Amino acid sequence: MLYYDIKEIMPKSKVHIKKKNMHEYVYYTTKAYRNKKGKPTSDEVSIGKFDRKSKKLIPNDNYFEIFKDRRFLLAQLPERSTTISEPEKVSIHEIKNCAIPVVMQEVAKQTQLLDVISTTFPTKWAELLTIASYVVDQSSTMMYIEDWFEENKINLVDHIDDVMCSKLFASITHEERQSFFREWMNYRCEKECMVYDVTSISTYSQNIEIAEWGYNRDHEKIPQVNLGLFYGVSSKIPVYYDVYSGSIPDKSCLEYMMANAKDIGIDDICFVLDQGFVTKDNFSCMYENEYSFITAFPLSRTDAQHLVESVHNSVEKAENWINEHRVYGVHRTITLYGHTIEAHVYFDNERKTMQTNEHYTYIERLGQELKEMSKKKQIPNRYSSYFIINEQSKNSFTFQPDYEKTNAKLTKMGYFILLCTKPNLSSKEVLNNYRDKDVIEKHFDQFKNGLEFNRLKTHYQNTSEGKLFVGFLALILRSHILSAIKNNKQIKHFTFEKVMIELRKIKSVLMSNNKEILKPLTSTQKNILDVLNVKIEKLLK
Repeated sequence: MLYYDIKEIMPKSKVHIKKKNMHEYVYYTTKAYRNKKGKPTSDEVSIGKFDRKSKKLIPNDNYFEIFKDRRFLLAQLPERSTTISEPEKVSIHEIKNCAIPVVMQEVAKQTQLLDVISTTFPTKWAELLTIASYVVDQSSTMMYIEDWFEENKINLVDHIDDVMCSKLFASITHEERQSFFREWMNYRCEKECMVYDVTSISTYSQNIEIAEWGYNRDHEKIPQVNLGLFYGVSSKIPVYYDVYSGSIPDKSCLEYMMANAKDIGIDDICFVLDQGFVTKDNFSCMYENEYSFITAFPLSRTDAQHLVESVHNSVEKAENWINEHRVYGVHRTITLYGHTIEAHVYFDNERKTMQTNEHYTYIERLGQELKEMSKKKQIPNRYSSYFIINEQSKNSFTFQPDYEKTNAKLTKMGYFILLCTKPNLSSKEVLNNYRDKDVIEKHFDQFKNGLEFNRLKTHYQNTSEGKLFVGFLALILRSHILSAIKNNKQIKHFTFEKVMIELRKIKSVLMSNNKEILKPLTSTQKNILDVLNVKIEKLLK
């Protein structure tokens, strides 16, 4: 309320004038200080209106609260005062991104991740979910999380920065992670098939014990750690992971990973494995533990080639056609490493056409190299697989195509073989499960590229292990969102990045009267929220 009957001399300090529309208002500084970034700032309050004619202050109620010794003037006002109550003028107080934090919380509820982390981390779950949301939205670089916090409307925590993140990562114990995985496995619906895959993560740190030199998938010449991960085939959601020394090759760690997986309740499940795991030791491990599995059988093996030869004249028949995958499929029972197993042999015409074209292109290139080659040096063995080479003298040779070897290779083109320990599965069902592995591998790739975990950006082992765990939580959120996008006809053509860009555009506006409103949404944004099963009214809570 402004008191127009009173004209006060302007205070000598702590005041400044702000223009709003055609009026000038006087503000008084109640507190001056530096914010968390060290920048000077202050708290201020309006104490009245500046009267340009008299050069004096028309006070309001705040003025008399601050300058209590001037309250006697109120008692001198006439009975019928010309005091006027101006209508409250509402202005914008702040604008923040509001969709992504809400979407992440809703996805955590839908996947039951929220139930699990709140149970297993009763004092840390809010910080864990907030950091995981940041990783999905931005990256694994914690340096900018404080800026992200200020730009977004976060209801779970009051404040967060990179130092707090490091302390939280270091505080997560192995026992807490295992407790989470056991509880998470109880909530998962995967009872039939699970994909297992491995990747390497590089690091420059010298303080991470398990970071060692090994086969680096990114071809970086620095130490690494290996990360093995289990994905549910039906849900396409990550279920479990473990980290082990970077010097241990993939095919040697299977027994270690399976033992840890059984400890958290991953049992009586068919595992889908890469062809690199086809070794005698791995087969012994899987059979001794009575694990069911599906894996590719490398065609480079002699026994695989003999199998293709045995079905060559019987596979391309109408009764073997698998329409869903546009391939032919038959199965045979074979013995491998002393164990009986079902071998499903597939023939793909499109695959054969592609391989044939690549084959002849390669032969043409080798022939051109031979024409330009001098006999002064020994001819490499790779040429003898496609050409008959006759040495004329120490300095000359002739060559001609080896049609017998080429035809033998052509008869095997278009084929691929899957091995399965479950005799009740058809060739179609086996192929369905294995091809889901390709989709899941793309999700897994997002851990390194989409979430930027291609390199550890931590310096110590306990911090690294804690950060990888938060990355796993982020991968659950991202995988669910990606699956929801790809399963919807309206937005299946959207990339994950496109969806996040649209969500970042959704803003909430807080007015000076403490009322919150939502900026109008586009039809695309409404579709995305609908696909992710997030109600619009949730954005304003």
